[in-house]
Amino acid sequence: MRRHKLFIWAALLCSLLAGCNSQIPTLREWADQGIGQPVSQLQQIDAQPESYASRIGWKTKIYDLPNGNWVYVSPDRKDCEVHFEVDKAGIMIGYQLVGKGCRYQ
Repeated sequence: MRRHKLFIWAALLCSLLAGCNSQIPTLREWADQGIGQPVSQLQQIDAQPESYASRIGWKTKIYDLPNGNWVYVSPDRKDCEVHFEVDKAGIMIGYQLVGKGCRYQ
């Protein structure tokens, strides 16, 4: 009976830990959530003092695309940037992960 209870507690603990871990989105899941949103929201987040961008002294990077859209670059971690394609209305419509630090994301 004691082994049975121990097994149940161990299974419950593993379930709780797995549930907590699954609440953190992957980088791709996070970037997917930005599609269809105004880029201004991400720019405000990156500008906050506690953001990763602010903590590393990130200088805003943007560049134009031949189709008339532009790209806003947001740092995620060392050697990993998310390049969000932004349409003329300021809405993020796509992204690309850039850098060797994004390899396993």
